[in-house]
Amino acid sequence: MTTLAAIDVGSNAMRMAIGKTRKNGRVKVVETAREPVRLGWDAFSRGRFSPEIIDRTVEAFHRFGESIRESGAQQTAAVATSAVREARNGLELTHRVRQDTGIDVSVITGVEEARLVHLAVSKKLDISKGDAILVDIGGGSVELAITSGGVMVDSRSYDLGTVRMLHVLSGDDGTGRFARLVEDVASEIRDWVSGVLGHHLVGVFIGTGGNVETIGDLSGRRAGKMATSYAYLGDIDRTRLELEALGFEGRRSELGLKRDRADVIYPATVVLQSLMNVVWATTLTIPRVGLREGVLVDLAMRWRPGRRLRKQARRGVVAAA
Repeated sequence: MTTLAAIDVGSNAMRMAIGKTRKNGRVKVVETAREPVRLGWDAFSRGRFSPEIIDRTVEAFHRFGESIRESGAQQTAAVATSAVREARNGLELTHRVRQDTGIDVSVITGVEEARLVHLAVSKKLDISKGDAILVDIGGGSVELAITSGGVMVDSRSYDLGTVRMLHVLSGDDGTGRFARLVEDVASEIRDWVSGVLGHHLVGVFIGTGGNVETIGDLSGRRAGKMATSYAYLGDIDRTRLELEALGFEGRRSELGLKRDRADVIYPATVVLQSLMNVVWATTLTIPRVGLREGVLVDLAMRWRPGRRLRKQARRGVVAAA
């Protein structure tokens, strides 16, 4: 049994997962951690990371690194998404992390994000029959993938992430601008899905990401032996109205949401509701896996004890723990 580690450097938070490979090729996650380092706040408002946010990121990597060393992980893979992609000094951040912690960070594209999320979902759910759409709502972007017979046939990435949308909502005519952005993206997605499938009615609608999981919890529809959750569109509609009425402080005091979740959960719910409407989905499936699990599975597929990583490891930079 091999121990591996994965780190997802997201726009809203950083996440780590440590897993052990099994003989059947699956990976059992044995430890997870989350650090609320909001890289997207700097990246989307100033276009670059402040020295303070870089220091906080390095500190978070040190904490992750300590857990990884204690676990005895043989390999670690770390990926960064839209905030690091867009910040003018994103390379400065990844260099600092490598220099101070020894962990290499690969900055991946939205298409690669979709592939890795699809990989994680396909190991958790049986999506081998019919069509499905996967939606990952992150802090900087929203990734969508269309699958048919379990195979990902197309994917897209949209700048509609929740941290990014906070800046839109806080500006002049913020609510109106946000509504128009969501409407424009939804219309584009409708045309895209129809072009790929010949229609925009999707049998299975799957959502991933911390906000989607929180929406599932708030909607109160958790079920399934594999901790898979379901939420119906009507419940999500009611959740959106409740979140809007409560406001930021109410979401914290009455719903018990953390500060870095209480502000982004409302735009996430609006985006999710809009996307479900556009493909006529009435049920949301929440597998409770995401990018970090996809990175872990991808690493397990390429790593074998006593060998180098397979040559086809064309994406991601992997470092010894």
